[in-house]
Amino acid sequence: MFFLTVLLMIPSVSVNGDKFPSLLTRNATLAVVIDKEFIPEDYDMILEAIQKYMIYAKREILIHGGINVFYHSLATINVRKELTAIVSLTSCEDTWRLFNAAREENLLFMAISESDCPRLPEGEAITIPMLQNGQELPQLILDLRTVNAYKWKTVIILYDYTLERDMVTRVVSSFTRESSDIQISGASISIIQLPSLSKTSDYNNALYKKLSVINTHSVGTNFLAIVSVDTMQMVINASKTLGLTNTKNQWLFVVSDTNWKHDDISYVTKSLKEGDNVAFVYNTTLSHPTCVGGLRCHVEELLKAFMKSLDSAITQESESAIQVSDEEWEAIRPTKTGRRLYLLQNVKKHILNYGVCDNCTRWKIEAGETWGKEYEKRGLRTEDKLINVGTWRPSDGPCLQDELFPHIAHGFRRKNLPMISYHNPPWQILRLNENGTVIEYGGLVFDIIKELSRNLNFTYTVYVTDEESAESITKHKELGNGQKYNVLEMTDLVTSNIPNEIIRMVTQKKVALGACGFTITDSAKQLVNFTNPISIQMYSFLASRPRKLSRALLFMYPFTTGTWLCLATAVIVMGPVLYFIHNASPVYEYKGIPKGKGLSSPQNCIWYMYGALLQQGGMHLPHADSARLIVGTWWLVVLVVATTYCGNLVAFLTFPKIDIPITTVDELLAHRDTVSWSTAKGSYFNTLTKESPLPKFKELYAGMMKGNIDFDQMLYEVEQGKHVYFDWKTKLVYFMKKQYLVTDRCDLTLGKEDLFDEKIAMIMAPDTPYLALINDEIKRLQQVGLVEKWYQSYLPKKDRCFQVTRVTEVTNHTVNLDDMQGSFFVLLLGFTLGTIWLVGEILYTSYKVKKKEKLHPFVS
Repeated sequence: MFFLTVLLMIPSVSVNGDKFPSLLTRNATLAVVIDKEFIPEDYDMILEAIQKYMIYAKREILIHGGINVFYHSLATINVRKELTAIVSLTSCEDTWRLFNAAREENLLFMAISESDCPRLPEGEAITIPMLQNGQELPQLILDLRTVNAYKWKTVIILYDYTLERDMVTRVVSSFTRESSDIQISGASISIIQLPSLSKTSDYNNALYKKLSVINTHSVGTNFLAIVSVDTMQMVINASKTLGLTNTKNQWLFVVSDTNWKHDDISYVTKSLKEGDNVAFVYNTTLSHPTCVGGLRCHVEELLKAFMKSLDSAITQESESAIQVSDEEWEAIRPTKTGRRLYLLQNVKKHILNYGVCDNCTRWKIEAGETWGKEYEKRGLRTEDKLINVGTWRPSDGPCLQDELFPHIAHGFRRKNLPMISYHNPPWQILRLNENGTVIEYGGLVFDIIKELSRNLNFTYTVYVTDEESAESITKHKELGNGQKYNVLEMTDLVTSNIPNEIIRMVTQKKVALGACGFTITDSAKQLVNFTNPISIQMYSFLASRPRKLSRALLFMYPFTTGTWLCLATAVIVMGPVLYFIHNASPVYEYKGIPKGKGLSSPQNCIWYMYGALLQQGGMHLPHADSARLIVGTWWLVVLVVATTYCGNLVAFLTFPKIDIPITTVDELLAHRDTVSWSTAKGSYFNTLTKESPLPKFKELYAGMMKGNIDFDQMLYEVEQGKHVYFDWKTKLVYFMKKQYLVTDRCDLTLGKEDLFDEKIAMIMAPDTPYLALINDEIKRLQQVGLVEKWYQSYLPKKDRCFQVTRVTEVTNHTVNLDDMQGSFFVLLLGFTLGTIWLVGEILYTSYKVKKKEKLHPFVS
């Protein structure tokens, strides 16, 4: 291989230790690298043409400076800092190798290379591929890929007779080629050859058969259709029928059989539907005798552009240097990188504006703008047109003014989407001004919509339905003063009923979204599409919080009533038993012990047993062993009873006794005789309990109160423990908060089991193409936790009623007067009984004395 190199060198001066080239004091140096194997037949001609043109350019173009030209082979070339620019005519591989060497030295690099070669970075170099007329399609596709017009990891290539067999290989190579220099990786390719044109009906059937085998889940959602202008319309129609066009799929149609006379394809806009992502690249090449091209033309044009740029740079620097001192010029003079960028921009600008080589070969790039078109106001809607994305030429490649797939890059492109809503906290909260006009939208639904508008790049206008909303908004008109909506004033949350006006506007596509929280039901699914749930509401019930029982008779709690009766009976029975055994024993007669005192009477024996039960014992003990066995046995019983009583009494002092709570449906049904239950009229809960196969829910539905509910009366009955109310947990929490703020007590509690769930979602038209798009965004918001965060912000702040309380608190309890009041009641009872007995004894004694005084002795 033989290379000829022309070097353009610029001496440098040192300023503060950095090297800066000077175009003012010395001549510049140009390098042209020609690979003889790249152009074996035209080598001599091109070399001679360069030499002649450089003589002409130095005399006629570079007026204000000089240039040194050196010719070298590749073996002798040394890329040094002194070089200013390199022009190469080499293969693709050698072009990139030389560019990487020039990049390290901040040299301007201009390359003429072979076809199907990735262009050098447009901000650092110039690349002109040598293409034959009609063979530019692979280079065009590769150029769009290198500038990231599309970022496809998979692609389905559809082609017809317009693409020859060898061109198919080159197109596939354009997608599979990898380069670490420009950071592109190969894509997975699926190739489908479309049937040849025949009768329209036969072709359509064959086309449908070909496209019906495509499974986008396995082969991807990106389509490259290289077809004729006649086939294009049929492919568009077939793809729509088979569901291959939607908001996620991307279609790029490349049409090569058009030309500058027949380059209007705007008629395809009639086939583009809402939500499509379709772009078109079609040939607009001009056939005219004045069209010129070829290798020599490009070389001379490139050198001319460089020489003009170089002359402009010298002139500009000279004018700037004259106006300042030498020291100031050394401080502000251009750096080597800055001068390279200036030369590069001017060379490209010259080629763009004045270039003629292969300038007749041109492809036009357009895209369909479809998202949000059907929701635009009819009065402002204009004729559908394709977006002018840009053009492609061999000399400068793709010149893009917009995105190839504008909706993939920019969503709805700031389209205004109409929506409908109404006041329904916490899902939708509408704020009014003093005139009653809605000025702000809030709530969970609009928090989600605001995020959707940012991610999908749209604005929105909200219409307020006249049904159900007017009264609610008027009721909370004080919101216009800047106060936040008090969710505790809410009396009902809309669940399964969707207003007719909203259904009509959504189904007729007068609005893009029903911005409301609705319950997902099977009946509603037949009319509208529901988005992914924005919230799942669990059903539970509201009941009275169990209250602590009175502790006045706390001393009675350790034993049941039966136990107390048994103890009383035992004391009463054991007294006579002890009396009988004590008096029946012959030990007293045998030993001569008198029995007139102590246990000689039944009442004394009973009092003795009672005293022993209180662990006080007695003054007298029996002398007989038989009676002592009875007393000893009684003491053992007393020991067990007293120990058990003391232990249980401590437990009751520590753990307060409460009412039997209602925490489950089974417990509620067990109290059906004393407790009623209900739910909101028309609630979805009624339907769920009615359709449930479980017997307890059927029984619950049968006993449900069906009338209208007075919520104030209902809450009062719940507080009293006479009623239980079923609804969403969210709504029940609101009721608990409201009751706490009014009474400063925690008298209400929630059931501990979740009964059913109710999914809340927004609604869209049945055939909308944006449902999957909206669902993906909602899913992403839920995964990152934003939806839950927004939802929690609308719930009441937690207070002491939200704290989990247990029936048995494992904490130290200080005994107070409430705990000991029973002891004082017993003492009072003892005093009362003693006083009554004393009065009885006094009355009885008085009666005996008076009766004795009335008796006179008989005197004879």
